[in-house]
Amino acid sequence: MSDPPSDEAVLEVVARCHGCSGMTAYYILESCGNDIEKAIEKYHSLEDLPPDPRPDLRVDDNDIPSEFSDDFYHQKEAQVDDEPPKDQHDEANEDYPWMPKLPILPCPDDFTRNGPRDPTIFELHELVGAIQAGRFDADAVRNYLAYFDSGTLDANLNDNIQGYPAMFYIISTHNIGIVREWIKYGGNPNVTWGPGAFPLVAMSILSGGKSLLQASRMLATLLRFGADPRVIPKAFYDPYCRDLPKGGPVEEELIDLDDDNKQWCTADVRAHLASALSLTQRYDLFRSSKVTPHSGREKEVLARQSAGEVLGLHQMIVAQSIATRWLKTRLMAYLALQRRKPLVLVFAGPSGHGKTELARRFGDLMSLELQVVDCTIFKHDNELFGPRPPYSGHEDGSPLNNFLTRKAGQRCIVFMDEFEKTSKDIHNTLLLPFQDGRYEDRRSGKVIDCSKTIWILATNKLDESIHEFCNANEKALFQTDDEEAQDKAVGKLCRQLRKEFIEQFSAPLGGRISEILPFLIFSPQESPLIVHKELMNFQDEVTRIVHLSLNREEDVYVGNIVIGIKNDATVCTTIAREEYDKKIGARSIAQAVERIVQDPLTALYLKNGDEFDEYQRTTYFEIDVNVDEEVEVRLVLR
Repeated sequence: MSDPPSDEAVLEVVARCHGCSGMTAYYILESCGNDIEKAIEKYHSLEDLPPDPRPDLRVDDNDIPSEFSDDFYHQKEAQVDDEPPKDQHDEANEDYPWMPKLPILPCPDDFTRNGPRDPTIFELHELVGAIQAGRFDADAVRNYLAYFDSGTLDANLNDNIQGYPAMFYIISTHNIGIVREWIKYGGNPNVTWGPGAFPLVAMSILSGGKSLLQASRMLATLLRFGADPRVIPKAFYDPYCRDLPKGGPVEEELIDLDDDNKQWCTADVRAHLASALSLTQRYDLFRSSKVTPHSGREKEVLARQSAGEVLGLHQMIVAQSIATRWLKTRLMAYLALQRRKPLVLVFAGPSGHGKTELARRFGDLMSLELQVVDCTIFKHDNELFGPRPPYSGHEDGSPLNNFLTRKAGQRCIVFMDEFEKTSKDIHNTLLLPFQDGRYEDRRSGKVIDCSKTIWILATNKLDESIHEFCNANEKALFQTDDEEAQDKAVGKLCRQLRKEFIEQFSAPLGGRISEILPFLIFSPQESPLIVHKELMNFQDEVTRIVHLSLNREEDVYVGNIVIGIKNDATVCTTIAREEYDKKIGARSIAQAVERIVQDPLTALYLKNGDEFDEYQRTTYFEIDVNVDEEVEVRLVLR
């Protein structure tokens, strides 16, 4: 038996065969003895493609449909083991003229990753062809675009190629890194195609991705970079936590359907859109539609300070809209005033409600290095920062000491988790760095500049007041969109939290805190999104190929699995309603998904097979709510 197709070979076939799924590429390569050129020729010779291109039945690059139906199962069951599954995208375009039919562009052999062939000519067609062929990754795209000035990029990046905007080709790669680079250099996320102005956002939703998780991240990326969610009829995402009717929202709900930017959204498209949109995507559209547009000055300050992506911070984590809004506001003021002292923030709130995740996402968007300090393991000053000379070990410093020294004079982030566990001598050592950004390197005794350091202190010490505040202001926080009223109420809470912080950690330390950001509990509509996130992560994980290794620790037993989530809002709400614990937040939901979904699914998978084989048939599961209103995992076919 020949070796299985390599990941690189599968990716090249997918890149060069428009609409080809990863599973299709895998089987065709296998039948062609791993000969890439023969596989590509065989793919293009396939004519009898399945007729149903609906997104809910789509098999994407990891063979993960967003939902299942009896037709889908019967179709898959009818395939013989040695016949490669037929891809559906080309036939989709024939049956549905509203879906873009992107041609395969030629890619010259001498068009390489090393930069333009002629720096005076921007070869858009050749560049997009190279991206389609899988020859350019995000780094190569960035390097190529960096050769040209902004005027050249503005004149080319949004041009049409054979009738389609270049951005449509970029989105069809399902490569978030490439999409980010294209937009950062001037690509327009609001571009449209055709007389009906078919929007890029709709293209992203309907074309899916390599997994449900990736499809959600792609839409979030477009929205974060300024794509207008309002090109999608409001009834599809407001309210977001409901199961959409099979044909889409009823006409009475489609109050904005006659808007000029929705001519593309016919009844046929709406039916497909309803089945393609996941709970997380509906939420992303919803919260993006609620964000107040940023002014030109706000955008320019962040752009000039290399922090432009922070404008999309609200798209990076579930809930905590108030904390992210206040963080952006505080950061913009800090950068605009060019303050030469550290920004010291307190993230206060119960465990499992996004403090660590927001810090990491904030660092990612700022393109800053982040040092995480677990304060539970440091009791004394010399443990956290290292001993001073001449004590033994001073020459080694400590991770935090060495990080601050290495990043001297540069912007960076220090995230101190569970800060309430720190001692008074640690607080005293932090006074000078917090005040004016001076710190003494424990190895050399040299005073270094950490005035550009952003310090984030995460604590659970103020939880009681935050819980009381959420209970007393439930309507204002969770049932209205009045940001002014929310900010007024939270402002009062923050004044109370600052007083409590000073009581807990001393006035000298509390007086050096720039801002306290409260992390509130999840609303009844937000907690189901944590469930959906956990389900998407698990769904993504089990698509891996089963593998038995010589090293048993590297074995993969649970794989080749496709999971469909039927009525995702109902499923996720059912789990969240019963399992969400306000004291431990997302951790309670993760444990519940493991117990209610992951373990039963794994047990069914193990029970319904006699051996492990990387070539074993795909196993299909469906998650739904049964007649007893309990979440149930069902084996659909084997």
